[in-house]
Amino acid sequence: MTTSKEPDSLRALFVFAFGAVAAIMVSITAAAFVSGVLGISQPTLTMAIASGLIAAGLLVLSAWLLRRERLPIGIMGLPTSRHRARELGLGFVVSAALFLAVGWTQSAMVGAQWQFQGMRGVLAALAGLVMTTCMVSAEELLFRGVGLRYLRKLCGDWGAIILTAMLFGAYHLISSQDWAMGAFFRFLTSTLGGVLFAWSAVRSGGLALPIGLHLGGNWVQASLAGFTTPDGSVQALWRIPISTSDLQLLVAPDVLPRLPYFLAIGTATAVTWIFLRTRRTATR
Repeated sequence: MTTSKEPDSLRALFVFAFGAVAAIMVSITAAAFVSGVLGISQPTLTMAIASGLIAAGLLVLSAWLLRRERLPIGIMGLPTSRHRARELGLGFVVSAALFLAVGWTQSAMVGAQWQFQGMRGVLAALAGLVMTTCMVSAEELLFRGVGLRYLRKLCGDWGAIILTAMLFGAYHLISSQDWAMGAFFRFLTSTLGGVLFAWSAVRSGGLALPIGLHLGGNWVQASLAGFTTPDGSVQALWRIPISTSDLQLLVAPDVLPRLPYFLAIGTATAVTWIFLRTRRTATR
């Protein structure tokens, strides 16, 4: 028998989806306009502007939908309190450390050396942190925000976790140029990450922990450890020069190059589970 809550949740989910699509389209258009006016030629900066606008739009949309339920926006568990800030910090440190280990493992596989970029690298890492925060915030509000809340009411916790994780994997697949087995591994890795982020959102009751877990790993890969060909440049704290054949090895559609990522996601899941279990025990 269908309850009255199910149609309301389904309707709210459609409103969120429609509003999210509108926010994305408007934000991308606005970012392109701003970049053109200011003469911004860096695609990553334009993407960061668009992501910041998308995050703002999704936050406003989420607040409006929650207000219709007479709920405060604080129910989303954003890192606006000391408790949520600790969750954000834990997730960030854990994933950043694990993905630094991934980078070190990959460089060891091909015998590459890390080259510190000095003050230029420090500034690139700080700028990268701002840009990555904008992108991660937009993705978390889109995939683990109020949309996840409505899906949980319709599909249950694990149904919502799996569905949003698969959508997260498809989202990363669409934005890539992978195909065949490369596409499979891209989808699998992103989906496993989506499971971790959605599960941590459900278990912690908010977005602070998944934002931290998502942000740390993305920041390391984008702005801390940058692989590049010997004559290339990279905007990162450490430059890791590798040959074309080394690059082909690291991105090969096989299990071995992806194994460090799978281990990092598994370890992050275990640490998150221990943290949440310990916190639950302490509050009893």
